[in-house]
Amino acid sequence: MTQQNALVWEGGDVVAVRPAAVPESRPGWVAVDVAYAGICGSDLHIAAGEHVRAQPCTVLGHEFVGHLGEPHGDLPVGQPVFVNPTVPCSCCAACLAGRTNVCRDLTLVGIDYPGGIAPRTVVPGGGIYPLPSDVDLVAAALIEPVAVAVRAVRRSGLALGDRAHVIGGGPVGCLVGLLATAGGATVTMSEPSASRREYATDLGLRIEESSDDLGHGADIVFDASGHTSVAGELLSWLRAGGTAVIVGAYQPGFHGIDLLSVMFDETTIIGTRIYQHRDIEDAINLVYSGTLDAHRLISKIYPLGEAVTAIDSLRRGAEMKVLIEPGRAQDTSQP
Repeated sequence: MTQQNALVWEGGDVVAVRPAAVPESRPGWVAVDVAYAGICGSDLHIAAGEHVRAQPCTVLGHEFVGHLGEPHGDLPVGQPVFVNPTVPCSCCAACLAGRTNVCRDLTLVGIDYPGGIAPRTVVPGGGIYPLPSDVDLVAAALIEPVAVAVRAVRRSGLALGDRAHVIGGGPVGCLVGLLATAGGATVTMSEPSASRREYATDLGLRIEESSDDLGHGADIVFDASGHTSVAGELLSWLRAGGTAVIVGAYQPGFHGIDLLSVMFDETTIIGTRIYQHRDIEDAINLVYSGTLDAHRLISKIYPLGEAVTAIDSLRRGAEMKVLIEPGRAQDTSQP
């Protein structure tokens, strides 16, 4: 069996770049040669042994773009593509209603199947989105998290002139803030990490330390943190009759939200999970057109051979968004 180097979660909190089998094409799936892959919070959860589905020896990476490694329909070998990594069952009630993002048996490339932090992987053919031949693949590597942010803002019902507050200044939180700003909202953000506050400020987002600074509160609050400590304070950022949007993935279990306050204030709480086809199409257009400058969020591009260093850097909070270039084994830019 042919092997290639890949970023592999070995179990526990151990990740390594080591040889792994090159996935083989099969009916309905197509080979993609990966150009750039992002590392996100879900990857860090897997790398810490905290993901409920991931199994040891998983090749990481569900945010990636590249080129077709074989023909797919009318698309030739070498066609630039974005990959939707989700694999819905296509037969449950949610899927039949067109809500594949909330499929009860949803699986993902990079969690349940070998991911994209490797030179080549195989993906479901239905997840292939052709990109223009002149696309900037570095920027395009952020299409997946941009699609998450697009859906969050769309689900919120945000309107021109709204006041929006984002809790959590990671990549998705910042993208939500930028898109909400573009949608005509006045946007603030809260984030405990000094380095992330600096990143957010550089992006033009205003930091607020306390919900008291918002007066009567925001019309919409986006919780992009996924952290239990935030759940208890979530409603304090909202005005009466406001909307809370849960963007970040919490660990399984119950988290402290005052339901009496939800009832008294007629608060609307909305969940948003990944994306649907329309969100991906909009994300592609935002990135390709340059309307959203994805480069502003990318801290560094690491060669595959330094992917473990990239994971460690993210664990320390030293970077905003990092990409891995699987076709580059080592950093050749240094003497």
